Amino acid sequence: MKVSDRIPAVAGFVAAIMAILSFAAGTLNAQPGVRTASDGTNVILKNVTLISTTFGTNVGPVTVACSPSFCENLGGFLTPSVLHVICPQPAGATCTYYVHLETQAAATANDSGIFQFSVDGVAPKPGPTDIHGFFVWDTADPNSTVMQARSYAVVAHVTNAKDNQAHSIDVEFGCIDLTGDGCSSTMGPASMSIGLFTP
Repeated sequence: MKVSDRIPAVAGFVAAIMAILSFAAGTLNAQPGVRTASDGTNVILKNVTLISTTFGTNVGPVTVACSPSFCENLGGFLTPSVLHVICPQPAGATCTYYVHLETQAAATANDSGIFQFSVDGVAPKPGPTDIHGFFVWDTADPNSTVMQARSYAVVAHVTNAKDNQAHSIDVEFGCIDLTGDGCSSTMGPASMSIGLFTP
């Protein structure tokens, strides 16, 4: 579990997340170099082959919390929390990971519930997430204390720096306090799959 203050202006962060959600709701024509009405860059990866799938499950519940005003808290839900999946390609070649999380989750009322995805320590590309790998699954909702099904998936395109490189994949969950009195988030049963694809 970690508590951080990476978000100095919570209002600005929530505005950025709302922009991400607007992008996600837009039309994805998924062709390189083509822009949609939301002006987002979309990518399609053609002719890739599924090589393997890694699965992780947790029966839950797992809770993370923080008490300072406008705090952010993130925590893992799997043990180990970071998975290493080998891209079975030579240096300079690519692999694609498809990371799909299914769970039940709740957050304190009127706060934000978040997932954070990272591959090799950075936000997955093309994602979609924000630049820090965040996806907000609920925000400013007075009914967010009710456990509900939550699902999200990201795509990460990686290039090996060495032959058969193991790439780290980390998914965390947590909360952002929007009301000034701290926050908590609880994740119930969860399953995550990581599909490994090669050209």
